[in-house]
Amino acid sequence: MECVDEYINKLEVKGLSKQIYKSETGLPLVCYVVEASEGCNKNIMVYGHLDKQPYGTGWFDRLSPTEPKIEGDLLYGRGASDDGYAPFSCMLAVKAC
Repeated sequence: MECVDEYINKLEVKGLSKQIYKSETGLPLVCYVVEASEGCNKNIMVYGHLDKQPYGTGWFDRLSPTEPKIEGDLLYGRGASDDGYAPFSCMLAVKAC
């Protein structure tokens, strides 16, 4: 996590803050928030994790663990970026925008 945090801080994203949530039974949740820039009127949430999830069924009976599916306005795609690089790519995309 130190490597991820160092990288994200080096991006110098305007309006960036970080909050760490700790539980008694699990790993900490690190949440980065970027305040809206002038002219923005929509929010976006992205999620990523550094650990690996095993391949398998059971996360949703109607959805494959590896095949993306659009339902309404939502895209489901577990495993689409389960490589540990999600925090890097998410924040780099925010910086690019």
